[in-house]
Amino acid sequence: MFKAVKLLNLDRKYEAIKVEDESGKTVAHPNEKLNIVTNFFESKFQNPNKPFIEAFFGEPRKLKKPITKEEVRKSINKLNNNRAPGKDGIQGELLKYGPETIDSYIANIINESFEKHEILDINAGEIIPLPKPGKPKGPPKNLRPITLLNTIRKTLSTIVLERIRPHVEKYISHSQSGFRPNRSTADVAWTHKWLAAKTLQEKINITITGIDMSAAFDTIDRATLLNILETIIEEDELRLVRFLLSNTYLNIRIGGTKEEKKFTSNIGTPQGDSPSPILFVVYLENALKEVRPILPESEKTLPNEIAYADDVDFIARERIDVAQIQRVLKRYNLEVNVDKTEYTILDRNEKSWKNTKKVGTLIGDTEDVQRRKQLSTAALAKLQNVWAKSLLNKEL
Repeated sequence: MFKAVKLLNLDRKYEAIKVEDESGKTVAHPNEKLNIVTNFFESKFQNPNKPFIEAFFGEPRKLKKPITKEEVRKSINKLNNNRAPGKDGIQGELLKYGPETIDSYIANIINESFEKHEILDINAGEIIPLPKPGKPKGPPKNLRPITLLNTIRKTLSTIVLERIRPHVEKYISHSQSGFRPNRSTADVAWTHKWLAAKTLQEKINITITGIDMSAAFDTIDRATLLNILETIIEEDELRLVRFLLSNTYLNIRIGGTKEEKKFTSNIGTPQGDSPSPILFVVYLENALKEVRPILPESEKTLPNEIAYADDVDFIARERIDVAQIQRVLKRYNLEVNVDKTEYTILDRNEKSWKNTKKVGTLIGDTEDVQRRKQLSTAALAKLQNVWAKSLLNKEL
């Protein structure tokens, strides 16, 4: 069945994109575009100095807690409708609304793969490069890689996420709000506003040091990640995560040619995978555990840091030396842009901090409300042509 669906999807169309070579000259031939784009993403997602993760370790053996058909069904039900399939061409709806015998079939082939150490060919991703909004078209660096994953891999990934979440939640600091249940950017915005209120009430100064990391999700060392997880999750879950980090082939497809180029990614969290965000947060948390002891000792009433994924603000009564943080994070293959470090001093006698934006919200309450009113007015004005339509006026 899966092979038949794959054959039926061979004529998928891809949008043509503008691509420039290193000299800035626009490339016309689709195959030349493909080579340039592939070389760019290969340099971004593959590091020859880092190991390629093996799918299995130890002797072939069963999972202590095999994948169940109930886990498969729960995962399948979370698949979104009307989404482009991966290289397998299998639409999520095919599994979602298909017979329940599919659940047992998928569970069995996954369990058998681990029992016999037979690699399932489900880890290939298909990258569709699209221009980044607001960026000049042409340079490969201004292309955003949209990754389409095989539906069976999506199913397994969601199962893995559900299994590891209870363990990693105990490991991650309370200061991290990214990709966690019942947490959001609202927690980050509220905490910054609370710090501002504390400054005004207690007549103290607080320095917020915001660091900027370059493509943090795409640079993590997978072997280091597995070593970290070894102390957090159980053996079954570690085997499952290892499998998801192995043999991650990426196929680049662009419009105008049926050719495709592929390479193996060995760094970063896999593009488009459901456990990837939380795996990054675990990786970053381990690095931050090394950073905290070298920072100035914080007051008991102040948090050490405020974080949303890779957006981290360090809190102290004094200015923090970012070079110290940079040295630690570099050992984890995380690059800090020192020149882009943002220092915000909360001072009751200095009001400039009120216009500092954190996760889309200004720290100053009045300033934030005023800005939101301006944005809503501008959005409404863009719909002027809609409101002016005579047909709409008659219906109203």
